Amino acid sequence: MTYKTILVPLCGSDNDPVALKGAVMVARDFDAHLVGLFVRLDPRDAVPMLGEGMSGAMVDEIMRAAETESNSHRAAARRHFDEAVAAAGFELRDVPGGVEAPSAAWRDVVGRIEDIVPAEARLADLIVCAHTSIDADTQGYATMETALLGSARPVLLIPKDIPAEIGRTVAVAWNGKVEATRAVAAALPFLRSADRAHVLTAETSATDAAAGRRMADYLAWQGVNPELTILHPGSEPVGETVTKKAAELGADLLVMGGYGHSRVREMILGGVTRYVLNHAGLPVLMAH
Repeated sequence: MTYKTILVPLCGSDNDPVALKGAVMVARDFDAHLVGLFVRLDPRDAVPMLGEGMSGAMVDEIMRAAETESNSHRAAARRHFDEAVAAAGFELRDVPGGVEAPSAAWRDVVGRIEDIVPAEARLADLIVCAHTSIDADTQGYATMETALLGSARPVLLIPKDIPAEIGRTVAVAWNGKVEATRAVAAALPFLRSADRAHVLTAETSATDAAAGRRMADYLAWQGVNPELTILHPGSEPVGETVTKKAAELGADLLVMGGYGHSRVREMILGGVTRYVLNHAGLPVLMAH
């Protein structure tokens, strides 16, 4: 497999250029098609369910304000997209061409982010989002969580300090779980083209060091020759141990499972996942 279609959900925030720059780098490496997606709010969805007590004038005012705000964010997102695509020199097209070369397209859809982003992402090989925190960019963080937990597709998170290249030195955080398995499978295009690969296994009560050796053997069958590192977190959080070691090894991509579940539109992420989302300073490819 390879990455031929890349989805970049855009919110009209300062994080859009970060996500787009990372997506352009990956699209160029794999001759992929980049789609910038903006979800426009249906103004009717902005009206709170208060029942009686709201006049028609109040409803109209809320809907107008929501539409104005959505249009403003859309204009910013479109500007970010156009600037990134122009700087990259990508051809704009909606259908595959006869030439293997990166391309791009703009798409905006009316609806709820939690419905539209996962549905659109299921038609992409990779989702690219800026790496942000819930405090810094609530909308962007919620979009990333929705994509990770609801799309069945891998999500590549791009930090503000983007490395010169993505995927030349890849570190795999391996614990033998289903989510990590999906992440490794999704990362094979990066792993096969990397200059160096590392398998990092944190030996804990739940994970045996032998799990890392088995993954290293598996990757060898895939044509990847990884180096194995067994970590001993002790009292340190596993997420901290893994991210520190990945940085120490000079990794420009960390591959790991995204642990958590969705409960009635509430996104609940596990401790290691949340730590990495809040602290990792390098690109992270996650799969749930």
